[in-house]
Amino acid sequence: MVACIYTSKLEPTTSAEQFLNEDHPLQKGLSIFTEEFAKTQEDENTKIYFVWGLEELDRGGVNQLLDPDFIGKASFVEDFSFNEDCQTEMLKACETLKTSDKFDEFILIKDGLKSVDCFVEEFGAYNALGDNGTCTDKRNLEWVSSETWQVSPSDLVSTMEQFVNTQTCYDNNSVEEFYDKSLGWDGDSLRYVGISVDSSLLDPRSMRAESEVRIHYDKFIEFAKELDKTMEDVCQSKTIMTDLDQKFIFMNNQRIYRTSAVTGSMLGALIAFVVIFISTRKLHISIFSTLCILCILVGVIGSVTMLGWKLGTIEAILISILAGFSVDYVIHLAHAYVHAEGDTDARVKAAYGDMGVSVFSGMLTSVVASIPLFFCTLTFFAKFGTFLCLTIVLSWIFANFGFMCLLAQFKIPMTKNKWW
Repeated sequence: MVACIYTSKLEPTTSAEQFLNEDHPLQKGLSIFTEEFAKTQEDENTKIYFVWGLEELDRGGVNQLLDPDFIGKASFVEDFSFNEDCQTEMLKACETLKTSDKFDEFILIKDGLKSVDCFVEEFGAYNALGDNGTCTDKRNLEWVSSETWQVSPSDLVSTMEQFVNTQTCYDNNSVEEFYDKSLGWDGDSLRYVGISVDSSLLDPRSMRAESEVRIHYDKFIEFAKELDKTMEDVCQSKTIMTDLDQKFIFMNNQRIYRTSAVTGSMLGALIAFVVIFISTRKLHISIFSTLCILCILVGVIGSVTMLGWKLGTIEAILISILAGFSVDYVIHLAHAYVHAEGDTDARVKAAYGDMGVSVFSGMLTSVVASIPLFFCTLTFFAKFGTFLCLTIVLSWIFANFGFMCLLAQFKIPMTKNKWW
């Protein structure tokens, strides 16, 4: 019952996976740097991008274990057109992000205004006002009433060549440097354009729980779908909403950890039931064995939750293979019980006599082998040692004092040539 309560409290991890033990000096320094220093107003926040001109990332050949810097190859929309209508709708999208109260909780407020970086705003002002326009003139948007602020596709290259070298109104950098992530100018053509906003919740240093990030993700995805209604036809491209700090990837990984751990362990228990049923050809033995395996699953998961574990990559892998580790001692005793002779009491004694010492020896040697792993510096081996020891001990306990006691208590007769 205690294990069931704690199993229900297991939560996905909200921090990056630790490679080293918590007591290691390098890990201590990293933890202090990322967790102990309070966030200030000057700290950088994660930028959320709404981009047109890009396809879904080509992830062929991605292997972040061996090459963590390679996350995929960009794919461009060949029909993308940054025409006058596309520029107009993009400017409207910027104004919606800046003025709509539905984004008050989701976009960072700086100096009383939502932090929205919209290059088309400076681009339109540059085309309408020329080099004489001040930043104040550009920001008051009076130039929008001009019919000539949009740039035609035929003049886009020549205008862009001059515009990217001008100084932006937001810092001392050029337009090309400031909008390097949302402006896909390659010197000859404009491959993609985008708008970026500073998230009020996310930042590059910390990780958040899936439940928190999911609210922001859903809100921005909803807005991206709204933009598609007006911008897809004029820009010839769907809206891609993403971040470059992989916060949404981590959020999705948390969901995968949870679902894969549950489905993996349940699938393992189901396979164990089928194998035991085929091997013993007795339904009650298969049911009792599977019940013990489920108890071991809950016992191990509840125990590691008590130890403070969160559901990350390592934990999800270990829980997925847990059923395979748990079946060993139960199936040995079940096999010995089925092939013994006599009534239930005689079969129980015979099973203990034939396999009891072997099962105990297997448990003892496995536990002793797991103890050195407790002292490993690498987190994976330390956690695997704890997991192995708990699984082996609980498997032995439930096999001897759970499974065998169920057989002895219910005394279901073993009729030859029948499957029940």
